[in-house]
Amino acid sequence: MEDPNPASELSERRKALFEPLEPVTNINGKRLPAESLLPPPDFDDASYPKGWLIGKKRKLVNVDVVESMRRIAVQEMNRKDREIDGLNEQLEEDARCLEHLQLQLLQEKSKRTEVERENAMLQDQISMLMNMLQENEQLGDEDVGDEDPDGP
Repeated sequence: MEDPNPASELSERRKALFEPLEPVTNINGKRLPAESLLPPPDFDDASYPKGWLIGKKRKLVNVDVVESMRRIAVQEMNRKDREIDGLNEQLEEDARCLEHLQLQLLQEKSKRTEVERENAMLQDQISMLMNMLQENEQLGDEDVGDEDPDGP
C-alpha cells in the first residue's frame, strides 16, 4: 500500500537537501567542529552541487530555498505596504471627519453664545419692564391715596 521509504520518491535534488556534504563525525566518532564544515574562503563554485551556493557567514545554502524565502519576504513586504496604505487612507478619512466635527463644534459654540446673549438681553428687558410696572403701581397707589373720597 504505502511505501515505507518515502525517500525513494524524492528526486536527486531533494535528496541533496538532506545529505551532508562531508561526514559529520571523524574517524574516531567524534563530532567535527563547525568551522571545519564551512567552505574555505577561496571556494570554487564548481566544487559544490548544482543549485547550491555560499551564503552569508560562508554557509552553504540552496538557491531554491533562498529564492523562495526572498519571494516570501517580498510578498510579506508588499502585504505590509498594502496594510500601511489602507491605514493611511483610514487615517486621512478620520482626519477629514475630525475636521468636520470641529467645524460643527465651533458652529454649536457660536450658536450657544448667541442664544446666551439673547437670553441676557431678554432678561434685561424683563427686569426693566418689571421695574416700570412696579413704578406705575407705586404711582397709581399714590394717586389713589391723594384723592379724598369725601371730597366734592
